[in-house]
Amino acid sequence: MIRVRALDDAGRPVWFGVARSPDGTDPPVQELPEADARRALGDEWQCIAHLDAEGSPQRLESPDDLYPRAPKLWGVVVTDPGPPAAMSFVAFTGHDVPEGAVLDPDRAAALGVRSEDQVGAVRCYTETGEVDQVYVAPAWRRKQIATALVGAASVYNMAHDRPPTWGDGQRTALGEKWVQSLPSRARVADQTHLAPPMTPMDER
Repeated sequence: MIRVRALDDAGRPVWFGVARSPDGTDPPVQELPEADARRALGDEWQCIAHLDAEGSPQRLESPDDLYPRAPKLWGVVVTDPGPPAAMSFVAFTGHDVPEGAVLDPDRAAALGVRSEDQVGAVRCYTETGEVDQVYVAPAWRRKQIATALVGAASVYNMAHDRPPTWGDGQRTALGEKWVQSLPSRARVADQTHLAPPMTPMDER
């Protein structure tokens, strides 16, 4: 995975981007002036996190053709101090929020967004990147939302100088079906344990 942090003329980070590396390796993060950073990221980029003044992602951008079946998503980041510390990236659509925007829970609540409006969520441990849970609401499944969510959480974590996301061998039957559909499973272990379904009983 190619990872690039773009810097403005004052040396402040303005975006963090990732692209698939041709040889499948994970070279160190490159910190470059913005024009050089864009060239280093190349044409096969997968996600760019546009950063606020504190260096935290405020908007995530992906190529239009990367998740063609997914709706226009935006996210809310919910942190859990733990231990272990964790982060949930919760996806929504609509509510007049721009695609790719990253909000905190207070901002989302002020817009009248409810937890039951979510289309999906991913939870991971921030210090290791291990994915703990992935969930997509039944009405929104088979639209590449899980893949988009894991990618978004991974870039959000890496923008904070933390590890990319990865999966261990424990998942639900539906989760295993999703993993098998991924174009690359380099960061996901083979299934070793079957976890119970996450879908509420009345929605199965």
